[in-house]
Amino acid sequence: MSLELAVFIMLVIILATFFRGLRYSSLMEAGHRIPVSEIELINFKISHPCVFFPRLIARVRNKSRQYTLTEIALQITMLDCVNDDCDILGRRDELIWIEVPPGQEKDVVEYVHISNTRQPSGKISWQYKILYATGR
Repeated sequence: MSLELAVFIMLVIILATFFRGLRYSSLMEAGHRIPVSEIELINFKISHPCVFFPRLIARVRNKSRQYTLTEIALQITMLDCVNDDCDILGRRDELIWIEVPPGQEKDVVEYVHISNTRQPSGKISWQYKILYATGR
């Protein structure tokens, strides 16, 4: 292999690594553009159309005035509640791809799978936490 070809290959590798880093950096910035305080889930509920796959149903409000919401990550917790005492039956992180322009709302329906290892002794209750939101 000639010296010119080796230098060319090294240059291509260096440039590819550089541009990949730039792309990753801009994706990470986009991932932090919409604070979770600017995202709201309205009428969050989990319904059971069939035994195995409950559905998450909510209306997503993007309160950002600048960015379109493209992705939201939730932590969903299934609770077994007897009176005011609740035990965690299961927990799962869910990633939802959705496009909600700035200042607008959109309905979301997603199947979720939360496995639990025991029968509930009380009423099933659900909680969610928005982990992060990305936008562009």
